Amino acid sequence: MLSKETFLFLTFVVIATMFWVLLSFNNNMTHDVTINVVVKTPNNVTLINDVPSKITVTVKDRGLSFLKSFFKSTPSIEINFNKYVNEKNGTMEVTPSQLVNEIRRALNNDATIIKVLPESIISKYTTLPGKKVPVNWEDNIENIIPDKQFVINPDMIKTDPDSVVIYALDQSTLFKINEVDLSTVEVAHLTSTFTKDVMLKSINNVKIVPDRVKLTVPVEPLIRKDYNASISVRNQPYGAKVLVFPPSVDVSFLVPQSHYRDPINLTVIVDYNDINQSHNKVNIKLGEVSGNYTNVTLPIDSVTYLIERY
Repeated sequence: MLSKETFLFLTFVVIATMFWVLLSFNNNMTHDVTINVVVKTPNNVTLINDVPSKITVTVKDRGLSFLKSFFKSTPSIEINFNKYVNEKNGTMEVTPSQLVNEIRRALNNDATIIKVLPESIISKYTTLPGKKVPVNWEDNIENIIPDKQFVINPDMIKTDPDSVVIYALDQSTLFKINEVDLSTVEVAHLTSTFTKDVMLKSINNVKIVPDRVKLTVPVEPLIRKDYNASISVRNQPYGAKVLVFPPSVDVSFLVPQSHYRDPINLTVIVDYNDINQSHNKVNIKLGEVSGNYTNVTLPIDSVTYLIERY
């Protein structure tokens, strides 16, 4: 148990602390306040430049007022577009002094505003309707690299959404823009599907809605596959028929997992023009290879042949 002397000492400490707190909160204090910003625009108006959704205000106020504001919800100001529009230069502009006046309405009248960041709000605007354009991801895909034995499935790459709406200050700009590009994405050694929210590349004096999309790049393993391919002979002259032994070879290659059961379009050939009749063998090589195949390998490089004349 506490001794009488210790109890009295702690009591005096608590009382002194309470007096210090009361005196401190009765003095002026400087602190930052975050204020939400809402801009009210007519339905046919689109602001081209981003307007801050929040501003930071440094104020000097009594400590007690600061304590009260700490428990209140975040204050807000509402900017009326029609009040601050400048039709001559096509802008909505809230000057520093006008912004301070808007802030005063949201804060305690006794508070002194020391600094506002940003100091003003300005944005170009348009009344032209928007234009829907697709999102182009193809220029960026070369920076997304799978790991060894893995491959990107280009048929399944997508963005969500796959198109956006653009707004511009004039019709000629809208007419020229037919797509928007992703910002640069760089990633390597992927072994599974890659997903990321990606900003769209900004365009001067153009508003893009939305300004970011979800990029999905499917990545899948490469699987070994064997295929018995018949050997065909090309460029045989009239009156000659070339027989090769063996007549077929097992070709091995890697194929994306999703294409493993696709029909195989791959040929192995002998070119009659490669035959040197002083030798009993002729080289074989790949002919047409039209599929998602990599590391195509022939088990042998030549076969025995026989020429029949008729």
